[in-house]
Amino acid sequence: MAIKNLKKHFNDGLRQYYHSTGVYDSLIYREMSANLSLSQDQKIATLIKKIEKNYNKFYLHKNNIQFSNNKINSKIMIIGDFPSLDDKKNNSIFSDESGVLLNKMLSAISLSTDNVYLTNIVHFYLEENKQEYLNQKSLLKKFTQEHIEIIKPKIIFLLGSLPLEILFENQYSLIKNRGQWIQYKQKDFSAEVIASFHPNFLIKQPNQKKNSWKDLQILQQKIVEFNI
Repeated sequence: MAIKNLKKHFNDGLRQYYHSTGVYDSLIYREMSANLSLSQDQKIATLIKKIEKNYNKFYLHKNNIQFSNNKINSKIMIIGDFPSLDDKKNNSIFSDESGVLLNKMLSAISLSTDNVYLTNIVHFYLEENKQEYLNQKSLLKKFTQEHIEIIKPKIIFLLGSLPLEILFENQYSLIKNRGQWIQYKQKDFSAEVIASFHPNFLIKQPNQKKNSWKDLQILQQKIVEFNI
């Protein structure tokens, strides 16, 4: 305990010294300025490198990330769970049966995957160590928050329980909060979030499509309200 306090005292003293010399503030300013000068594409490329560095042991091939559909100018961000084996083979996301259903769902409210930003919480097909990966929730949340900060959507549509659990931890559940608007706040940025069933779940449980349709209508109302 004494050692811990000593380290804290040393770090605080060092920080105060750098503040007094202006070095500390200068370093922070330089880092912030560097980030502000990057384009969206460059920020995404930087984020992908971070993900690769942290999760290299979970996938076999270096360039195996299926990150998004790259519609970075959209104000609607849709976040699913993770790519499928078909997505890995096609080097894409939602390229399987769930993607076909998602397109039908979006077209029912005059949208398509061409005018939304489509991504997942996990960015590569998990062949092994799936649970070990998903246990790293704090890191997943950190990368997802950074991803959202880059895109800056007005509306976030979460598909399934995993993105809801990662983004809001245990505050909400899909069973209790499906179809409800949740405000997401991060630094000086905020967005409206709504969660619904993942298309994969609807394929297995088609009787839930009527509830999914209700959620889509709520989503459509917010899109009209925001004039997106």
